[in-house]
Amino acid sequence: MDGQTVEIIGRNYLVSMLVRDGLEVARPERDRGVDLIAYLDLEKTGGSFTACPIQMKAATRSSFSLFQKYTKFSRLLLAYVWHVQNPDEACA
Repeated sequence: MDGQTVEIIGRNYLVSMLVRDGLEVARPERDRGVDLIAYLDLEKTGGSFTACPIQMKAATRSSFSLFQKYTKFSRLLLAYVWHVQNPDEACA
């Protein structure tokens, strides 16, 4: 499985988990360190719009890494999606 396929499967898995949990998801047009933006629009309940940037790392096995370049983003969440080749083992 090539790297682009792993990333596509991982991103779609993560999006499905976020949507399942009641969040909305936006995808930036350009990759500048943020892969997804999860948000919750609370206008209907008298709250306010809240969003959080997400950097996603996907892999076919358990893998963990940190990169200094992501410290420039305030409130950035790092999401790891593992075992993307097997839907029964996939986790985020």
